Amino acid sequence: MPVRSPSAGLSFDAPEWEEIGVFEDPGSLPKGRHTSLLTSLTSDVIAGVGTSLLVSPFVTIVDRALVSTASGSSGIARPLADGVKSLARNPAAFMSSPAFLAVFTVFAGTYITNNAVETVCLQQQISPVTPKFVCGSAANVGLNMGKDMLFAKWFSGAVAPRPFPATSLGLFAIRDSMTVTTSLVLPPLASPYLQSEPLRMTKNSADFLAQLALPCAVQLVSVPIHLLSLDLYNNPQHTRDQRMQLIRSGYMSSAFGRVLRTIPGFGVGGVVNRWARHELNVFLGETAMQRVASLYGRVQI
Repeated sequence: MPVRSPSAGLSFDAPEWEEIGVFEDPGSLPKGRHTSLLTSLTSDVIAGVGTSLLVSPFVTIVDRALVSTASGSSGIARPLADGVKSLARNPAAFMSSPAFLAVFTVFAGTYITNNAVETVCLQQQISPVTPKFVCGSAANVGLNMGKDMLFAKWFSGAVAPRPFPATSLGLFAIRDSMTVTTSLVLPPLASPYLQSEPLRMTKNSADFLAQLALPCAVQLVSVPIHLLSLDLYNNPQHTRDQRMQLIRSGYMSSAFGRVLRTIPGFGVGGVVNRWARHELNVFLGETAMQRVASLYGRVQI
């Protein structure tokens, strides 16, 4: 669709919006009419912040319950119920609490970093897979370690907060890198296999299943790492056998909680973030096109 200036006689191409599904792979995100890098990055930030606001209340409740469970101060059911009651009684107070703000910062930072890196890579016509892994892991691991240290000090039941062991931080980094890889990098690569024989799933169904199943499945592997890291902080005097016993006894409830937090955070959250980016790019790109048409007076098709 060339847009021509009647005064200057200049024209340029304005490609049509790609007709894509909500859960497309990174290489086929919409590239709209005259959608600038700034416009795309604006969509990335708004989508990341909005998605984080959506998922962070639930994740805050689950994360607090997981820390309490790992310390042995309670089972997971009671802190989960207490968190839901707190959110229902006073949502404003809950969403202004330090715990919520810490979780919100983690997810907003992770989504925005992932979105922005993908946008810049696609603008430069390079594969976003490796940059997304490196930058997404750095953002998520760094922010998550800060959040986990705060949660351990706030909710572990320790009499006096103590410095966090370097080994615990390293284990947190391994755990979170596994989550980032399976939530931000692998789903677009796994989806084509689900669409091929023998499953022959539709693209949207395959994308949705990959986005939901992969980050949830890896939690079953990373739970021992999570429990060991917290036990090194909560009980520095424990022997190896005591740590193994704690991991065995706490595995099922912690695995349930880790999967539970992953479904909104990186499963549904990943889908919503992608959908929001698509819709915002469409809206902002069409708005930009309307301004071009108004400026130049007419659009020739």
